[in-house]
Amino acid sequence: MALWAADDDITLWGSELHERDAGRDQIRAHAQAIVDSGKDLRFDWDDTSVHVEGEVAWVRAAGAANGSPYRLTVVLVRRSGEWRLHTFSGSEPR
Repeated sequence: MALWAADDDITLWGSELHERDAGRDQIRAHAQAIVDSGKDLRFDWDDTSVHVEGEVAWVRAAGAANGSPYRLTVVLVRRSGEWRLHTFSGSEPR
């Protein structure tokens, strides 16, 4: 959770329909469920870009998650000089 901003409206939308988490408690529970699953989670990116405007940055990446196609868009905010996740949206394109 140290990677996430402390904002009340942080959001994680995963690639599965039910993966819609808002706020620190839901995102923490989501991350814990991944850890508790015992499965490895590996991302390999082959196409990435970052756009920065002041204290906000957008990251988009395309590649693979555990060998399957995966895309993500992440919004980062700078807090006390450090970048923190604010919004994560991942998808598995078909």
